[in-house]
Amino acid sequence: MAENKNQHYVPRVHLRAFTLDGGNAAINLLNIDSMKAVRNAPVRNQCSGDYFYGKDRQLERAINSVENPYGEVVRSLAGEDAEVNAAVRIVLQRFIYLQYIRTEAASRKAAEMTAAMVDLPGSDFPLPDKREAMKQAVQSAMLYYAETMGIIDDLKVCILRNRTPVAFVTSDDPAILTNRLYLQRRQKIGQSFGLKAAGAIFLLPLSPDLVAIAYDPAVYRSSQRAGWIDVDRIGDVEAINQHQILNCASNLYFRSWEDRASLIAQVEALRHLRPPQRHHVVHAVLDHSDDWGSRYAVRDVKDLRDGDEVLVHISTVHPEPATWPSFLGFRPDAKAYSNKTRAGLTRRWCLDEGYVTGTGYRKVKV
Repeated sequence: MAENKNQHYVPRVHLRAFTLDGGNAAINLLNIDSMKAVRNAPVRNQCSGDYFYGKDRQLERAINSVENPYGEVVRSLAGEDAEVNAAVRIVLQRFIYLQYIRTEAASRKAAEMTAAMVDLPGSDFPLPDKREAMKQAVQSAMLYYAETMGIIDDLKVCILRNRTPVAFVTSDDPAILTNRLYLQRRQKIGQSFGLKAAGAIFLLPLSPDLVAIAYDPAVYRSSQRAGWIDVDRIGDVEAINQHQILNCASNLYFRSWEDRASLIAQVEALRHLRPPQRHHVVHAVLDHSDDWGSRYAVRDVKDLRDGDEVLVHISTVHPEPATWPSFLGFRPDAKAYSNKTRAGLTRRWCLDEGYVTGTGYRKVKV
């Protein structure tokens, strides 16, 4: 049996820097559904569930082996003379990726996708209980993590150092994957993106003063110096905080109680950009088949009938922020790899390391 019944999907080692006096006991939160701010909520009750990872003691210890170095790195970066070296970068890359795939929000999305595929007329697949499906999803994600932990090792890691009076915030889904290339150039590139896509950007708040950013250096360039980016514009801090507001499941976390009014105002201003659903499902029914192939027609799920041969396509809905930070822009010689299929644009690293399969990939300017 796992050593701890109450397992955190956003670990206390991450929340610590946002707690009252760094004591890791109490934290301020804003619930975005009720728009109610709660002062000094117990940290032990945040972002956790009973046996969220199951009762595998080995898995729990493996997770701790990633979390513990992360805590040490965050503490080391607090000093003005801290160094962003190779060891710091690899610890942050491993933690960011782990955090991205293991939250309750991530498991809920996976469970809902499973339901969309099996809850069809005539389907003989049993529809799993949602909570159980979520646990299965996060445990499968842990196995996937073990197999692909190096998938973002090509992304350049920098630390944003906040020089403004506006603090960074975190959330119950703090490791954000976004992609400015895809979101701003949809008509040219396509609608969706994932871990393997060119132009990937990860954001993870480390404290009210620090955020880790990992980005595709073949697509973007930054104002970094020795791995540090000094952020001295309030608009840039708010642009970073937007991603927490748009992607969180329920709660935002912040250190200073005096910040609640400004945070509520920003949430209200961005509420219309939060997608009502996190994935888009399309059902296509076999319409015609001959020696040349098969043709499928898109149908509403309520129009499906028992016996229909159905294809289900599910894509993630990514929130698009109102603004992007000024310190990260496109390279004039930005490049990616494409085989001119709906697989989209990918990074050279993902091809070389076998994370992307297929043939015919060529370097293209984006």
